[in-house]
Amino acid sequence: MTDRDPHLPLAVSAITSAEVARRLGIQLRKMVGPGRRWSYKGLAKLTGIDTRSLQAYAAGTACPNLAKFKRLLAVLGPELARDVDRMYGWMPREEIRLPPGAVDLEKLRGQLVGTLAVLDAMLARTKPGGR
Repeated sequence: MTDRDPHLPLAVSAITSAEVARRLGIQLRKMVGPGRRWSYKGLAKLTGIDTRSLQAYAAGTACPNLAKFKRLLAVLGPELARDVDRMYGWMPREEIRLPPGAVDLEKLRGQLVGTLAVLDAMLARTKPGGR
């Protein structure tokens, strides 16, 4: 178990099968089991993954292969991959203020206002024709 903020990306060396299994298990336990949105039996029927494997995934002691992971995503939705995605720095859309690579226009405006203030001050100190 790690004390890291689960919302921060991990270093590449820290992204291991064990960490993926741990994070996937946490999310599965929120979604599947008694009193949850999905039962193990119902999920097994829809995904074709046996109940025992699903319980191992939820416990964090096993990790599905890509094909099974995609079947889980197809049934449970992208919420399942939320914590796994965060390892790579991919935030859920509702948590992103700006898309990756987009220009933060408010920040840019602030920088430009500051630059213009410096230029105005410099120009105010110079005399016309006094170079």
